[in-house]
Amino acid sequence: MACWAMQFTPCVTIAGSHELLLMEVQASLRLWGGHERLLSMLEQGWSNFGWQPPDTVTMACSSTARAAQWLALHHAESSICGQPIIRIASRPQDMALMLSELPLHVIDEARIHLEVLERMGIRHLGPLMRLPRKGVTRRFGRDLPRALDAACGLVPDPQRWLELPETFHSRRELPMRADHTEPIEHAARHCLHEFSGWLAARQSGVQSLQLILHHDDPPPTIITLGFAGITRDPARMHRVLDERLHRLDIPRSVYEIGIQAQDIQPLPHRTQDFLGGEADGTDALQELIERLSARLGENHVQRLDILDEHRPEKAARLIGIHDGTRPTRTYDMSVRQPHQAHRPAWLLHAPIPLPTIQYRPGHRGGPLRLLAGPERIEAGWWDTHTGGPVQRDYFIACSHDQELLWVFRTPDHHWYLHGVFS
Repeated sequence: MACWAMQFTPCVTIAGSHELLLMEVQASLRLWGGHERLLSMLEQGWSNFGWQPPDTVTMACSSTARAAQWLALHHAESSICGQPIIRIASRPQDMALMLSELPLHVIDEARIHLEVLERMGIRHLGPLMRLPRKGVTRRFGRDLPRALDAACGLVPDPQRWLELPETFHSRRELPMRADHTEPIEHAARHCLHEFSGWLAARQSGVQSLQLILHHDDPPPTIITLGFAGITRDPARMHRVLDERLHRLDIPRSVYEIGIQAQDIQPLPHRTQDFLGGEADGTDALQELIERLSARLGENHVQRLDILDEHRPEKAARLIGIHDGTRPTRTYDMSVRQPHQAHRPAWLLHAPIPLPTIQYRPGHRGGPLRLLAGPERIEAGWWDTHTGGPVQRDYFIACSHDQELLWVFRTPDHHWYLHGVFS
């Protein structure tokens, strides 16, 4: 929960004997829309972790760390339901008045003195704050009055903030042994929610992660979830997980799951659409690729890798969408430099021989009209295994059906059809 909360502020720690989660949000409060909006987002986040009654999470917001801790403890012990507590006081006297009704047992430094204070008739914070400070220090030590001053903002109350781990690994025990995927998916949803918060705090994303299913007999079952692009969206991760689990046959009962990821990459920030427009088409395409890959199998979804090769049939190759091989270079058909030759979008798997009609190449019973060319491609003299050298003169031709074709002529004046323009 602490790692997940770091997406809202880097100042997060675990404080007090009750191990309360403490967040300093003053610097980022305006970013999240104020106290009520931030507490509402936190409340929704806790529910995504699976916290349901009676295991509830109570929250309080105040201008000092001690006051927020004491209000949250009192709020939890009183079983008060409803909205989180928000009490802000700018002056020390206003803070003391606000805390005066709190019971003394919410203060760690006062617990060892509760019996003595009760014999003195002091059960709440207000009467204790009205006692002479020197007498309280002489009777109970320096820790108790210093805690009171820190709660009122009279003295500094430094905290040691947590630091995020370099790698992520989360394990979650199932309520009972699972022989089907529904409880596994439910538990994995909470782990992915935690993982997305950890990524947001690190301003990073991930392109693959592993879901580990632990059985009584090792080894565990490892499911790799791959994504078309770097992401930290928990909904997107869950959609891919859902597709994979639907095709999974569990070999043995699962008692615990785990999620781990090592290949963490920086995720650049993007400005949201001010006018509330539609989502980026790139994200929609990546999500479609991810779902197809998870449903059909990674080997059935491939991407094009452009190679530095002059021979057209060897200028590209198909590789897996999640192949670890980095593309040689990406190809954008919408961008073409002026010096580059025009290329068809559809290249035939093997050139088709064409007849010669009226000293010109023919296609479908009629001669072709040559529009552009020749463009000579002469390469492959170094290749003695896959095709060998080629020498071709390429032309752009038009058929009597107004089709644009890519044809070439060999040195012995044989014609071939090699591509079709869309």
